Amino acid sequence: MKKLIITLLILVAAKFSFASGLFFDSFEYVNHDLQSPAGWICEDDSWLAGYLQKDHNRVAHTGNWYAFTNGSESWMFMSSYMSQDLKFRFTVWAISDGEYQLEIWGGNSAESSAMTQLFVSENVNSGNYVKVSAYIEEMLGNYEYFGIHAVPVNGGSMLTIDDVSVDIINQYDFHASPSQIDTVMQPGAQAVFNWKMINEGYEDVTIYMSAHSSHFTDVHFYVNGVMTNQFFLPHDGMVPVRGVATLSPDMEPGSTNWVDIMFTIDCGCSTAMFTYWATAAEDGIEENHVNPINIYPNPSKGQITIEGTGSYSVFNSLGQEVLRRNIAGKETVELPKGVYFIRKDDKATEKIIVE
Repeated sequence: MKKLIITLLILVAAKFSFASGLFFDSFEYVNHDLQSPAGWICEDDSWLAGYLQKDHNRVAHTGNWYAFTNGSESWMFMSSYMSQDLKFRFTVWAISDGEYQLEIWGGNSAESSAMTQLFVSENVNSGNYVKVSAYIEEMLGNYEYFGIHAVPVNGGSMLTIDDVSVDIINQYDFHASPSQIDTVMQPGAQAVFNWKMINEGYEDVTIYMSAHSSHFTDVHFYVNGVMTNQFFLPHDGMVPVRGVATLSPDMEPGSTNWVDIMFTIDCGCSTAMFTYWATAAEDGIEENHVNPINIYPNPSKGQITIEGTGSYSVFNSLGQEVLRRNIAGKETVELPKGVYFIRKDDKATEKIIVE
């Protein structure tokens, strides 16, 4: 019955909150080394495909092919119809061994002179891959093509891009990350668990939380340290949430128990769910609580809060480790202005911007 309920809820959520992928290219197929990327229209031969067997610092690493340019000014174009009645997000991973200005434009033919709206503009000067992403609230027209434009700055010698994507953004699209946690704990013990609510839709929403379980009691939620059952979640934003619950003392050892946290909004047209699973521990078996590390705010004005249990390392934009710590609870860290990557003990990496 539990699995049936979960399946039905997933189907309902998918109907209203699925963000459609319009275009994605990881350059992994039908490309040839040092030739123009397959499917792209290039004004000259300054954009080329390449292959290099190596590890990457980014989560979205899909393979070892990529596209790169070392030209003085480089354009390439992709046919992709974009209606001004919709909203979009453009994303590309980029790395430079010097300094480049990376831009994404929209227009109605595969020519630089036909590009009329600038969607994304970011300076790439890192020795690590950075995620360049922008949410486009207003399309000034209907476009048949988008173009990627690269311009070297201060003697930049090469720009590499990978995993280019264009997504259609729906009005409501929010989810919990992670969507579930699995633990082992003693009956009667208190569970503390963290997750993040992420809003990838184009509307701000107020999220209402409710707990559903016959296995846990005394369930409470905390946002920014305040106990609450609702919170504001801006579009393209993230809010960390902490839950506290007590596993009923009469649960049999070895039994599987859960508490479902449901997230809804006023219109009732979209929903999401987080599930905390707990196996009741046998006598003498050590508890195994999983308490993911949350990091906020992002972007930050200099001070970030790190909350959870485990270990983490902080890397600067050059890939140099500047901090490594174990944590059990909550602490604050001050960092100079810049871009950082925080790697947690579960190998997940999160980009933090200090303004």
